[in-house]
Amino acid sequence: MTPEERFERIEANLERVSLRLDQMSDRVDILTDRMDKFEVTLEVLNHTWNERFNKLWETQTIVMGAENQSWQAIGTVVQTIGTLTQTVGNLTETVGNLTQKVDKLTDTVDTIVKGLLRPNGKE
Repeated sequence: MTPEERFERIEANLERVSLRLDQMSDRVDILTDRMDKFEVTLEVLNHTWNERFNKLWETQTIVMGAENQSWQAIGTVVQTIGTLTQTVGNLTETVGNLTQKVDKLTDTVDTIVKGLLRPNGKE
């Protein structure tokens, strides 16, 4: 092989290597573009996930607050029912006492009326 043939062969090989490098460079550019798009997609997904998580957290906080208020309200209602029950019991006792006093007053009035209806205290 002559030096000129070797030179032509080396030149042809260099052209193939150069072509392959260009192809690889194009593929690297494509991969870089895809990675950039993927990175943007990940950022968007991360942002969306954070927003959803924050909304969920806010909702959970609201639900827990409402649940706490509900339990407090239930406790207040139960306490009020207890107080009302005690008040009804006290009122029942008072009515009983008043009934006894009315009965005593009725007996006293009956005695007075009977005494007034007797002529000179006689039957």
